[in-house]
Amino acid sequence: MNTVKLDIENHIGTLTLDRPEARNAMNGELLDELGEALRQVESNPEVRCVVITGSGPVFCAGGDLKAIGDLDPMGIRRFLNNRIRPILKSIMTMDKPVLSVLNGPAAGAGVGLAMASDLVLAAEEAAFVIAFTKIGAMPDSGSLFLMSQNIGVMKTKEIVMFADPLTARQAAELGLYNKVVPQAELASAAAEWASKLAKGPTLALALAKNALRDAQRQPFDAYMDQEALAMSLLNASYDHHEGIQAFLEKRAPDFQGR
Repeated sequence: MNTVKLDIENHIGTLTLDRPEARNAMNGELLDELGEALRQVESNPEVRCVVITGSGPVFCAGGDLKAIGDLDPMGIRRFLNNRIRPILKSIMTMDKPVLSVLNGPAAGAGVGLAMASDLVLAAEEAAFVIAFTKIGAMPDSGSLFLMSQNIGVMKTKEIVMFADPLTARQAAELGLYNKVVPQAELASAAAEWASKLAKGPTLALALAKNALRDAQRQPFDAYMDQEALAMSLLNASYDHHEGIQAFLEKRAPDFQGR
């Protein structure tokens, strides 16, 4: 692949957006390759945690205006529905934890990419930039949906309508980022988080992740039906039995992701 690097090591699949000359902006090639990389790590049983990051000083500058600037209204609709939506959905529904590691600013559609992840670890330089209204547009790539789920409707409207960028620290204080570290510490912090996730009970993490997502759109009884089914499945899993045994034996569990 030319625009996305895929590395698998120690049960961690790392996807690196690799168009630094274009600030890792998303064009058709990058989206196709990112989709393929996500399919590979999702189907690989050896991968138990997925990391998404960028090369160069920017995580992702959003959609590549050179690639989408000449599209007609139906072309824009197809780009969002057929290219962007599958990427976001793959991240949100993947049965593995997905960690976005922001090496630099996330802007435009790059915000949607980060927000679709389960956890966001950011360098201090990783500003949060929602500036669509400055060019007469509205946020796309699921950004409004995902931001409002994380921080509520009123605060999302304030960020969108004034279109002022947030520092990484401000984004973390609002609940858009989980943690912010100095750039020099980003690699080690990312390795620590990814390693913990990869050693965790993958099936339980996946079911909890999906239950949290669905809880936003379900009535209570429907959610409880899903919870009861998930718990019954987990009760029969290797990791649950191992977790109980480790607790009784007062030792650290050795989860296998099954």
